[in-house]
Amino acid sequence: MNGIRVKLADVQLFTERLGTLLHAGIPLIRSLTTLGNQTENEALKKVLAGIRREVEGGGSFSEALARYPGVFNDYYVHLIRTGEAGGIMEGVLGQLARSLEKEIHLRESVLKAFTYPVIVLVIACLAVTFLMIFIVPVFAKTYDMMHVTLPLPTLILVGLSRWMIRFGWSLPIIISGLIWGYKRFGGVHWGKVALDRFKLRAPLFGDLNRKVAVSRFVRTLGSLITSGVNMIESLRVTREVSGNVVISAIVAQVEAAVSQGERVVGPLKKADLFPPMVTEMFAAGEEAGALDEMLGKAADFLDRDVDQTVGRLVSLLEPLLTLLLACLIGFIAMAIYLPMFDLIREVAVK
Repeated sequence: MNGIRVKLADVQLFTERLGTLLHAGIPLIRSLTTLGNQTENEALKKVLAGIRREVEGGGSFSEALARYPGVFNDYYVHLIRTGEAGGIMEGVLGQLARSLEKEIHLRESVLKAFTYPVIVLVIACLAVTFLMIFIVPVFAKTYDMMHVTLPLPTLILVGLSRWMIRFGWSLPIIISGLIWGYKRFGGVHWGKVALDRFKLRAPLFGDLNRKVAVSRFVRTLGSLITSGVNMIESLRVTREVSGNVVISAIVAQVEAAVSQGERVVGPLKKADLFPPMVTEMFAAGEEAGALDEMLGKAADFLDRDVDQTVGRLVSLLEPLLTLLLACLIGFIAMAIYLPMFDLIREVAVK
């Protein structure tokens, strides 16, 4: 049961509706029953039924949520626990719903932006595969019957075509093996560190990954502080839900520094991962005693920056993909017709 997964959009909708029902004065158990009956997601229906039974048995709402880590992460559970302790459950649920909504918007904007390049790449792969399996062998057979001496580009193309025809069945096995190796490599600590560091420093996509990770860190930390969670506990929760071990290590350094009485901004500047504007907003927020407000503004700034970065990256990827596709098709066409040009030249000489 604990391994159940639910889409983030369904969790956001549940959170928003639960906050509305509680604000209207409807008791928690009755609200959970109502939402469980309304939802069309069978996995979420089972989760809500389990949570309701736990609460009816005398358990707290946050403890019941914690039994489903695949649905409600530590950040979610901690905010709910804070809402229970402070009697501000409706406000916390509203804040959680807004935070989840922004996370969904961020994911959807990135996905939407890269849909077209991915479609172009898939179509290009299918077109090249069709040419290599069905068209190139016809020309190769014709040239072989005419005893034509093939130039190097044609030899390379024919060799690749024959390999795909004979061993193309092995490609799914090779791809599956690479995926398995990637998961095994990321399953050990040093491998995950290497992969997460590469994600933040990779060409083209590294800048985007870094900004998304920093935005998530700032927004999570801001939400926790706004809800009344102390700084050290907020940093601990943020570290556990960061999703990137490099970011987690930086947050751990910040947490250690804060526990010794230092300010947050010092370790962040040393990390050389956060934009200067964000670190300055951290510093200003600490000095003015309005860190939660500054973190909200910093998160909004980073979200806009992510949208702009996505737009620039897509505008760069589209011509690059077009150029790559043109070069690939051009090479295939050149390799196919080069021997034909040699034949025409020989006939003209005779």
